[in-house]
Amino acid sequence: MKALILAAGIGKRLKTDTPKILLQIGKKTLLERHYTNLVNANIHKIGLVVGFQNKKIEDLIKRIDKENRIRIFRNREFRKGSAISLVSAYEFFDIKEEMILMDGDVLYHEQIFKKLVNSNKKNCFLLDRNIEKGEEPVKICIKKDHIYDFGKKIKKDFDFYGESVGFFKFSYEISKELLIKAKEVMKSNSNAAYEEAIRLIIKNTDLNNFGYEDITNLPWIEIDFPKDLEKAKNKILLEIDE
Repeated sequence: MKALILAAGIGKRLKTDTPKILLQIGKKTLLERHYTNLVNANIHKIGLVVGFQNKKIEDLIKRIDKENRIRIFRNREFRKGSAISLVSAYEFFDIKEEMILMDGDVLYHEQIFKKLVNSNKKNCFLLDRNIEKGEEPVKICIKKDHIYDFGKKIKKDFDFYGESVGFFKFSYEISKELLIKAKEVMKSNSNAAYEEAIRLIIKNTDLNNFGYEDITNLPWIEIDFPKDLEKAKNKILLEIDE
């Protein structure tokens, strides 16, 4: 099993000069927390896509990655959509192993990650039923216990939906298809998010190929806005480290 972390973006909504993966929550940065969980899961091949202030991230990697597990991929068009980050790491997709795909800006309980890694579903999403209304959350729509739709804007024909944590597990075959779809959406729209490539796969593949793990009530937060950072430090961290 390999893992690819996306950490190239500017995070302009957070209004900080610090790359989001270097945000310090408690005594550790998000990058250090990801790394610890990946090591604990016995994942030796870690890809990290960097862009904005990449040197700062690479300097921290030199200090923490004593076993040389991390391979760095540089997205020089980091001001554009995240689909480009996937394509920037195209060589990583050639490793014939299932792949964990992770947003770098998430603070989460280790149990969430364990549920994904240990899931018996070959292609697995993480779903939280506690979801705020509106377009901002990326949604996972379930119909007859299968993932029916995925994205910020969704159709209404489903049984229920929840929020995506931004962590996924894909088989080698589906990960290769994801790379192809990422190239397609990137060519049509350089600002496209990688989630659009995932949605294309869901819409063009047997729905039985995709499952989910329900992580409702386990603590996590994606850090997009200043209020998210405050919540991460003052609430989520306490629930994770207790």
